[in-house]
This record gives sequence, C-alpha cells and structure tokens, in this order.
Amino acid sequence: MQDFFIGKKNKKIEKKALALGLEIVFLKKISNVEELDVKKDSKDYDAILIKTQDTGMMRRLIDKTSNFFKFIIILGTNDEINRACLEHKKTIALLSPEYSRRKDFINYRNSGLNQVLCKIARDNKKTIIESFSSILNADKKNKAIILGRIIQNEKLCRKYNVKFILRNMAIDEKEMKSAHELKNSQQILSNTTILK
Repeated sequence: MQDFFIGKKNKKIEKKALALGLEIVFLKKISNVEELDVKKDSKDYDAILIKTQDTGMMRRLIDKTSNFFKFIIILGTNDEINRACLEHKKTIALLSPEYSRRKDFINYRNSGLNQVLCKIARDNKKTIIESFSSILNADKKNKAIILGRIIQNEKLCRKYNVKFILRNMAIDEKEMKSAHELKNSQQILSNTTILK
C-alpha cells in the first residue's frame, strides 16, 4: 500500500514504512513560489503538497512543479481550491476537502465535497485522500466533527464512484500506522452511518 510522509527523504522512515507494509512517498508542503527550489527539492522529495487559498497561486505552483514531481496533491483549503484541484489536469488528488471548515450547515455537514464536485472528480479520475493524522491529532470535540465530515465524504465518493483513500499523511515517525490499520479504519468509515 502506498502512503505519504510530509518531510524529506529519510532512510529511517523508509525502513519503518516497509516494516508497516507501506511504500512511502515523501511530500514537500509548499504555500508559495518562494518556498520552492525545484532542482534541490526534486532530489529530496517525491511529490508536492500545495497548501494555499488562492487558485492563481495554486496554478502557478502546479506549473512550476509538474515536470519535476510524479504527484501533485492539493490540500482542500476552500471551495474554490477544491474545485480547481479536481478540474486541473496535472493534479492527482485532493487532500482533506473538509480542511479548515468552521461550521456545518443546518441540513448537512460542511465537508468540502458535494455531488457536483464528486462528478468532476470521477470524470477527471481524481482521488480524494483523507488524513489519518488529522483525526489522531484533533482534540475530542473536533475529532467527532472531523470524523462526521470524513464519513460524509466517503459516502459521497462511494455513491459517485470516486476513488477515496485513507492515508497516514504523517509528519513524524510516531504518527505512522500500518497498512492493516489503515485498511481497517477505512472499512469502519465505510460501514458507519452518519446522523445529523
């Protein structure tokens, strides 16, 4: 199973990932062009994780990195970014579409996905990735809210045939869980009903 680690290539992390049954991909998290040194970064990282709230900046970063990295993943910071990511030809996945959402709506959760975005994701063969680390690191109150949004996203993805995966997205060795744990957690998400 392929998993993602946010940080530089590291033999210790690779070794631990293999022991956990994971093939690790090292991500560089960037927010603007100044953080990027493409020649150096392409040696230290396998892929790029773009975190921005500006679609223009997102497109600039994609254009600068697309020839050097095998994966470009976008963090779902707002509705415009989520849609732009799913429509862009050079991105492979949208990470945590529910990221930075404040309040849920009266009749449904503010999860960052809806039927329109799921159809775009399906038609453009994009993947929705959810971060297991964001669940583990949240406080008790926010953990329940995040889980509810992730479960809603999983249900939408299943309904519209969009690839949905749960990955560690770890930033240190302690956050890494085994392939078996990730598969079981994803199966639990699939079998959970949401109440609102």
